[in-house]
Amino acid sequence: MVDAGTRAAREIRKAQGQESRAAHILAAAADLLDEAGTSSLTMRAVAARAGYTAGAVYSYFASKEALLAAMAVEELDQLAKTMRQEEDGLEAQASVCTQALHRVGPLLIAAHRGDVPEATERALTGRIIAILRLIDRGVGAGGRRSDDANSQALDTIALWCGLVGLAQLSTSGRLASLDVDDTDVASALIARYT
Repeated sequence: MVDAGTRAAREIRKAQGQESRAAHILAAAADLLDEAGTSSLTMRAVAARAGYTAGAVYSYFASKEALLAAMAVEELDQLAKTMRQEEDGLEAQASVCTQALHRVGPLLIAAHRGDVPEATERALTGRIIAILRLIDRGVGAGGRRSDDANSQALDTIALWCGLVGLAQLSTSGRLASLDVDDTDVASALIARYT
């Protein structure tokens, strides 16, 4: 008979192994994403890159959208950490955010809400809220903070949406076709909040 301490230790090792395998799958998916983009990323390709069967990958991520959302959670987590390390100025925060959104924006769009597990959706929402709070500090520091908390929140969300859209347009090459640089557009956008 196995005692409670041994059983608990086994459960911990099992959970650590599962986390490690999921992280390995996410790393393989990130490599493929860098090579081919979201449209070419398939669960079979991720499985092959990770050295697992497709069924094993599906046991960790029920769909491509779930995998992309998990990748977005990790990317947004890194973005929030980087933004916390930057100075509080809105321009610095927005610059870091815009650069990171080149990578995470397509993940957010590809991971359709409703196709993502509830826990992952909560994690995504939590990361976005953390980033919005960091942007909000910059908007407030820029002198735009109003007595109306709702107006301040709308300004912050509008800036976030502008940065996400800017990253999408830049990544797609649409800004280049207009002969416009994304840093110039970001500066013009940020100027509205400083």
